[in-house]
Amino acid sequence: MYVENQVHERRSAGSEAGSSLERLVAASDRERHHLVSRIDSYGDTMINLIQLPQLTVELDEIASRRPELRVDVQALGALIEEATRARGYLWISGD
Repeated sequence: MYVENQVHERRSAGSEAGSSLERLVAASDRERHHLVSRIDSYGDTMINLIQLPQLTVELDEIASRRPELRVDVQALGALIEEATRARGYLWISGD
């Protein structure tokens, strides 16, 4: 996973961010979490500035149902904030 600015300069979010995201995708519901549930572990996914607030809403909803994932949501929330400040993206690189 990477945080990109608006000219696509990347910074790796680290391997733990990918692990957090995997746990959250596994806990997501396709009907309620349109962004999170559609992140493909094998394909690349780019979440843009307009989608980042929706991603935050979905992650918060997952944390409300699964409190044990709150730490994962907080870690990804920091990356979402960084991408938002950079007017950029979250880039998720699949296998």
